[in-house]
Amino acid sequence: MPVLSNYWFEDPDFRGNTTFLSIQHPTGGWAWINWANIGSKDSTLVWEREDREIVIDLTPQVDTSRIRGLIDTMLGGSANRTSGISAGWIPWKYVPYYSSRPDRNDLDLLVRLFFNFHVDTPWYCTDANGNISYYLRFFLTVGGNLRASVDGWSFDYNGGGPFCTGEISNQLRRGIPGGMATLQTEIDNALAIFGGFRFDLVYLLPGSGDTTGSGAVDVNRRCSLALLPR
Repeated sequence: MPVLSNYWFEDPDFRGNTTFLSIQHPTGGWAWINWANIGSKDSTLVWEREDREIVIDLTPQVDTSRIRGLIDTMLGGSANRTSGISAGWIPWKYVPYYSSRPDRNDLDLLVRLFFNFHVDTPWYCTDANGNISYYLRFFLTVGGNLRASVDGWSFDYNGGGPFCTGEISNQLRRGIPGGMATLQTEIDNALAIFGGFRFDLVYLLPGSGDTTGSGAVDVNRRCSLALLPR
């Protein structure tokens, strides 16, 4: 059954805490949403979702013992992971390594995989705490095959002062890029199950892509992949 979904975002450009409401309706029938009690919101999205839609909640797919283990190996002694792995979306213009590109709209959505980390330092420096992110772009080939590429990475942290920030940053810059190839291999293997299928459209939805009811989610931290099969 088709679904009309409305999303209200706390921040501009489809970011932040998100209130949602989804209503199923008969094919060819009407559905409407009239809900004023949404608080202070700065952007909104309405999506008429077809009944052939397939939704994949991304966080449970990436926050697995195998992928956590690969990340821990990648970090080595440079940092300790202190959280699970989250998968939210982020518009291209807010990605730390953003630059204007003719092949990409500023509001094109990437998936941000990220986790928290901690770095122990010598007594004369404060310990560092932050997060490491990898950015994914899902797309369809001309033939309708599902693909994804690891687009880039970033890190951010607080602490390490007054003398250790340089060494912390250098260690992270040495270790994090090496995880891109490992992550790409994991993604390619995961998408292999879709090899025999063709799709007309791929897009992202907030949260777990609920098809009924209302709720709230931080889209920066959780999103789903949606596909329309041919």
